[in-house]
Order: sequence, then structure tokens, then C-alpha cells
Amino acid sequence: MGLDRQRFGQALSSERKRLNLQVNDVADACGIKPGTQYLYEQGKRVPNADYLEQVFDLGFRPHILLPSATQTNDRFDLQHLRSAFIQADQECRDKEGRLLDLELRLARFIDLITTTDLPLQSESNQ
Repeated sequence: MGLDRQRFGQALSSERKRLNLQVNDVADACGIKPGTQYLYEQGKRVPNADYLEQVFDLGFRPHILLPSATQTNDRFDLQHLRSAFIQADQECRDKEGRLLDLELRLARFIDLITTTDLPLQSESNQ
């Protein structure tokens, strides 16, 4: 399935406006350039786990940004989503530790949150 970048970007923009935040406000809080925020909202780029954790902390709603993921499994909460983002980023690196393609990381994240038999590292360590 994968992430619909256009829908994600529209949801990101909608959530930002709902919170009465400017592009610069979100960019500053997330440690990115305003131009990068625009690219996310236009669906031309996809953010990483660190960015998503920051926007969730700002009040962006996970079920709005990722509706298909949050509707397919009832075990979602903010901590579960954060753990999945972090795990996907950790697993999707090359031998030198550089992050792999965003599409691969997003596919892994979606696998982690939509497949109930894939335990997250934080859950399997408990």
C-alpha cells in the first residue's frame, strides 16, 4: 500500500493550520528549513521519524496524518507510533549508518504498525 504523499501533505498542512501555526513555527520546532516544511506539505518529500515525533509533540494528531495505519489496528497510541518510527529509522540504515531511501523507511514503518505479529523492539524488551 504505502503512503499517499499528497494526502499526507494535505493533512500536515491542515493540522498546522488547525493549531494556528505558521510554516516557520513548525520548521523551527522541528529543526528543519521552512522550504523543507513546504515540500512536506506539498507531498514532494516525506519526513523522518524525528520530525514526526516533533509534530506529534506540537499537537498534530497521528490519526489525521496516518489514518490508514491508525484505523487498521486498535493497539495504537502515541508511544507505539513513536517506537515504530524510531525502530524503522534504526533498521533502515546502510553499513555506514546513513538512512536509506524514505520510501523504504516508510514501508517498514507501515509494516511495523499494521502487522500485529511484528513486535516493536521496546515491546519485545519488556
